[in-house]
Amino acid sequence: MQIKHNDTLIASIGEALNSAQVAQFLAVNEIDIPVDELTFEYSQGEALEARRMAYILESDPLFMEWQYDQTDSTKQAWLEKVAEIKARFPFPG
Repeated sequence: MQIKHNDTLIASIGEALNSAQVAQFLAVNEIDIPVDELTFEYSQGEALEARRMAYILESDPLFMEWQYDQTDSTKQAWLEKVAEIKARFPFPG
């Protein structure tokens, strides 16, 4: 995973981190840049693994809820979560 600010490489980390972990990394290393100003770039493998974990923790429970009640609102919540995870962990360009 690479962390960039204004297209300048800030850090290269050997694993995918979430924004809270990145914020902690910045604080520990005394880097004063807001997390929302950073760009995270993942390798294909890192993005796949991060997505897999996020699906298990975040979207799979919503999928199971939709399977249980079959409402449009629960289906939409699941689909939105999947789209959000894909946007959070994009594949390299």
